Amino acid sequence: MNKISRIWVVLGTVVLSLVLLQQFWQWEIERVEVGQGKYLIRIHRWGADLPSDQIIAPDESYKGVMLDVLQEGRHFLNPIFWGYEMHDLVNVPTGQCLILTRKFGSVIPSERLAEGDILAKEGERGIVPDVLKQGSYRLNPYAYSWEMVKAVEIGPDQVGVRTLKVGKDSRALPADPKNPQYVVPDGYRGVQKTPVEKGTYYLNQYVESITAVEVRSHRAELTDIEFPSRDGFILKPHVMVEYQVKKEKAPEVMVRLTDEGKLHQADSTPQEQEQNEILQKVLLPHIRGYARIEGSTFDARDFIVTGSAAGNDKMSNTRERLQKALLDKVRPRCEELGIEIRAVLLGEMKPPVELAEQIAQRDIARVKQEQNKSMVGQYQEEQKLQSIQTMKQQNREKVEAQTRLLVSKTQSQQLKQVEELRLKQELESAQIRLEAAKARAEAILSKGKAESAVTTAQNEAEVAGLRKAIQGFSSTGAFAQYQVLKQMAPALREIFASDDSDFAKFFSTYLSAPPGGLGKLSPPIAENGRTAPEKR
Repeated sequence: MNKISRIWVVLGTVVLSLVLLQQFWQWEIERVEVGQGKYLIRIHRWGADLPSDQIIAPDESYKGVMLDVLQEGRHFLNPIFWGYEMHDLVNVPTGQCLILTRKFGSVIPSERLAEGDILAKEGERGIVPDVLKQGSYRLNPYAYSWEMVKAVEIGPDQVGVRTLKVGKDSRALPADPKNPQYVVPDGYRGVQKTPVEKGTYYLNQYVESITAVEVRSHRAELTDIEFPSRDGFILKPHVMVEYQVKKEKAPEVMVRLTDEGKLHQADSTPQEQEQNEILQKVLLPHIRGYARIEGSTFDARDFIVTGSAAGNDKMSNTRERLQKALLDKVRPRCEELGIEIRAVLLGEMKPPVELAEQIAQRDIARVKQEQNKSMVGQYQEEQKLQSIQTMKQQNREKVEAQTRLLVSKTQSQQLKQVEELRLKQELESAQIRLEAAKARAEAILSKGKAESAVTTAQNEAEVAGLRKAIQGFSSTGAFAQYQVLKQMAPALREIFASDDSDFAKFFSTYLSAPPGGLGKLSPPIAENGRTAPEKR
């Protein structure tokens, strides 16, 4: 092998060795595997020193911790220039959130801190306003610190009282000495006037807080109420009060009644009632005070009367009156403080010992009185029995007399009815005959009138015909003669004109009539309608 060949062999060997060395360095020395659920933080070993007030290197020209982190997977880091740390993912479970505090950046200006603005803006160190909700996050522990807090749950029977810790200064609001303000308008630091509705709230506790206040109805039994009666006895009733916080005044109620920023509203046990600010600071003082005032106007026996329906009714009415008086007095005062009183009920009252003895003695006297009343009632029943027997005899005799009287009255009534019936029948028969006679008379009269009317009509017709016939003659005498001749003409056979008798004289007028007179008689008409031959 010549010299050149040996040189190429050496060079090849060197190159191969360098390649192998580079691969070994990269895959065995520089290779960093980031597993699932992990992340990696890089630390630069070379470069300029960071300023004294900085802990995060702005870029690779500085030595120190880099801000950005590397996620799961394979990365290559030269250990000469880089160091690293492996961390677990920060998991935020359901119902919680993460509050971040940034450790790097510029300082918040003192002017903003003086105004109460403690939240860091972009590029400033301090508390970050926004929170991180459910999820997994890669957070650089050198750049941030964090705090896990629970979300605030406001139930359906609750409202949330919101307290703002960052915002406008509430001291700038106008003050009213007569009407102090316990809450502030929205946007000002302090307890907000408007409550929040039900829901889940993820809050930065350095920015705001929300406290749940129950607004459902509560019932509490108060056993430490007592008051003196008008007759000097101390009465201790069991008082049941039903109340609830008014929704719109929940923030003011919480501010006025609690020093711990939370209302204790449990009231089922005496220990819980002692911690309940609403009972101890509002309800009990008002109910105690007005119970002593209103209860002193009643007598003790009005509340404890027993043994009769009338007494129980009186006791019920007295309790109702006191309940109404307490409710009318306590309700408006509590509503001013934001508590709505829905009912005040008085339970059974245990009487004092001396009053119980008086009641027992009165019960004994009442029992004896009832016994005496029973004996008196027995005697009265015996008297009633004797009276009933006497009354029975008297009633029996009275019934017999009434029966005889009734029989006599019945017989007389029957005779009277028979006679009246006979007379009525005779009267009805006479009326029927009278009506029949009237009907016959009316029929005869109607018939006569009808016949008269017919005759009159016939006569009027004949007269009308005669009148019409006369108009064809010179006089009524001529018409009469014509009618006479007309009747006689059929029976005449001969006329003797020379006869001087009265009968001939009758015709002489016609025979010797002038040319302008009747002239020649009209030829007689035969019965068959033909002209009769003239007889001489």
